[in-house]
Amino acid sequence: MIFYACVKYAEEHPETYQGIEVTTLGNSDDVVTKFNSYDPLQDFHNFVSWSESVGEDNVGFCDSLKHFAKVYHEVSYDAAEEMLKMIYGDHQDCEEVESRF
Repeated sequence: MIFYACVKYAEEHPETYQGIEVTTLGNSDDVVTKFNSYDPLQDFHNFVSWSESVGEDNVGFCDSLKHFAKVYHEVSYDAAEEMLKMIYGDHQDCEEVESRF
């Protein structure tokens, strides 16, 4: 089974954070688990641990995880950077490529 994770929040407004929701791929109504401790950084940690336990190859995620981490810079730069690294590893290479376009 393949799982798909998204952050639930109103775009550009990190204060509306409602957690990370994991569904089965192709069925957004089939919620497998939610991470909603009201601390986004803790939720990212819990999500990464969960995805490792089910097999990282079985878990996909939508762009909302990256987008949320970027807008979360307004709240906490360090926490946002840690979120990006948890999801993308050392993402500096990605940022350099994006800046060229």
